Amino acid sequence: MKKLFTVFLIVCLSFIFSCSSGKNSSKKHEKKGDNSEIGYVEIEGGETLKVYGYSKDNEVGRKMKMLDLDFIECYQATVKPGEAENMNINFNLEIDIDGFFEMIDIAKMKSKNAVKIAKCIKKEMESIGVRPGNPRNAEFNLSYKIVKEKHQQKEKHKINDLRSQTIASLAKMKKFKECFDARKAKNPKLQGKFTLKFTIDPDGEVYDIKLRNNTLADKYVINCTVEKLEDTIFPKGDSDDEVEVNFDFTATSDNPRPEKPRKSLSL
Repeated sequence: MKKLFTVFLIVCLSFIFSCSSGKNSSKKHEKKGDNSEIGYVEIEGGETLKVYGYSKDNEVGRKMKMLDLDFIECYQATVKPGEAENMNINFNLEIDIDGFFEMIDIAKMKSKNAVKIAKCIKKEMESIGVRPGNPRNAEFNLSYKIVKEKHQQKEKHKINDLRSQTIASLAKMKKFKECFDARKAKNPKLQGKFTLKFTIDPDGEVYDIKLRNNTLADKYVINCTVEKLEDTIFPKGDSDDEVEVNFDFTATSDNPRPEKPRKSLSL
């Protein structure tokens, strides 16, 4: 009798252990299937972001992962190189009886890039659906997290080529100062300022010179400066872009000298 009871006890314990083990393995499998990682976004500026997507509605979560490439491409098409940012985008979905997303509402966000990305993704979401027969509301959260910072941020509008150096030194060129000095000898009280806006073409030649903001009452100084500017050939730059320059010439009876020119790129 004791032996029979012992065998019965062993069988029961084995059954309980196997059931418990089955539940644990089931939970582990379920947890593994809930992985919300979707993929990576790589930006031209050097950053890398990891993309996550999650929904409490398992069917919606699985379907949305079909848009993995769209999540990546919408981000790459919106965010400029060197300007990657972490962001969370929340979608509120209304699913109709046919399984289509009848309404896709985007939660408010401060980031302009996030809003643009959300609108880009929304267009793709409208083309997918879930199993029909179960109308409901659901949420989907999309997250972008920077995992690798940029190698080196590109400096905007900073050019260190010989052409740029020449433009920066216009204010120090003796030939332009001579235009004023020649008239100052006849009129010591002569003073004023003017701006010459001009363009440098890819070959270094000056064209389209325009007079702006003139308060100098001596046309000789202006005409002399324009003529010398037309004869100036600027060195070739690092790029083939045309360059617009605002040459501010300021002269007083005490300290006649042109101001440092301001430069802007016409891209």
